[in-house]
Amino acid sequence: MPILKILLIAVVTTLLATPLSLAKASNLPERLLNMPITLTSGEIVTLKQYQRHKPVYLKFWATWCEPCREQMPHFEQITQQYGDDLMVIAINLGINDDLAAVRKIQNEFNLSMPMAIDSSGDLAQAFRLLGTPYHLLFDKQMNLVHLGHEDDSVLDNKIALISREKPLDLLADDAITETAEVLTLNLNDNKPHALFFTATWCDWYLKDTRSAVSQQCIAAQQSVNQFAQQFKNIAWQGIISRLWTGEAELSRYVKKYQIKHPIAIDASNNLFHQYTVKELPSLVIVKNGKVLFKTADFSDQKSLIKQLSLL
Repeated sequence: MPILKILLIAVVTTLLATPLSLAKASNLPERLLNMPITLTSGEIVTLKQYQRHKPVYLKFWATWCEPCREQMPHFEQITQQYGDDLMVIAINLGINDDLAAVRKIQNEFNLSMPMAIDSSGDLAQAFRLLGTPYHLLFDKQMNLVHLGHEDDSVLDNKIALISREKPLDLLADDAITETAEVLTLNLNDNKPHALFFTATWCDWYLKDTRSAVSQQCIAAQQSVNQFAQQFKNIAWQGIISRLWTGEAELSRYVKKYQIKHPIAIDASNNLFHQYTVKELPSLVIVKNGKVLFKTADFSDQKSLIKQLSLL
């Protein structure tokens, strides 16, 4: 009889347990827990070091992202209000950005939270970034409890609860697991391949915040259209950023620039990450898996044509 009673108590306790109380350890893989986040101060931190100490709030952003700028006052307010009980870290994408641009935004909005720049793209790839702003909230055990783009009441309520160690429903274990199909290219066929990395929005979205980049995006696509016709010995491939982009956006872009060469969305971000493309647009020449040439400068057409003529 005592044994049955003990078993009954155990079953009832299990059924009534909240998701948070059941989570004795993180539902994140070890590679994410130990992913180094290099702050602009030089310090390197990981989610692992905050596990069982305090919750963590990561926010990915870019200086040229208008919604990111609009959310900055709220972001700083969260830091001021919950900073003692919540580790807040801002992560700049590092795409068409540098430390000087980041510092300018920090000063403009008086941002006080630790800052990182994802110069390698490892963090965006690991946390499956699909667009900015991108909010990730982890409880004290480093379970993911929030994922989104808005700084709304849902996020605010979760931050308030998690800072007081109140239970929250956990997101699925695979919430930030990459599920998109990898864009596979045969680059080992003894032919030179020109991989043109760009985005469907870089010509119009960056018009006001990065006018020079916007013009570069337009000129680069027009040049690549010409090069693809001129240098038939090179296999040309347009590779589109997955940020804010689907097949409808790609279709409009192809029609807008009357593109004839092959072009596809890097849905898994594998190629952008593999070739560390941090400037839009960029051209990477590859032969048998080896990078022969890489540039983000399309202003000197004569130099580019000379490089391509040597292939």
